[in-house]
Amino acid sequence: MTAATYQYVDLPDASVVTTRALLTARENITDTVAARAMMCIHGGAGFGKTLAVNICLRNLEPHEDVRKITFRARPTARAVRYELFTALDLAGERRAIPVNSTAC
Repeated sequence: MTAATYQYVDLPDASVVTTRALLTARENITDTVAARAMMCIHGGAGFGKTLAVNICLRNLEPHEDVRKITFRARPTARAVRYELFTALDLAGERRAIPVNSTAC
């Protein structure tokens, strides 16, 4: 996949520029995968979070078991629990998340 595919734009001859933020993301993701842990990348819209994660994950070994979860803006604890249970295929009750609900 190209960077353009990740971001749903069609820019001929576009390439990713390695910035300090991208290097930091790569280092943190590599350490997290090595520790078999979870991490959260957050920030404002358009800051390059998705691009950084996708570029870094593309460079991992193919055998790594990595699960990406994307939350809607301001997720509730209930939404986080549901997404984690679903992504990790955990046993337990998976309550449906009302689309417009903000209640936990």
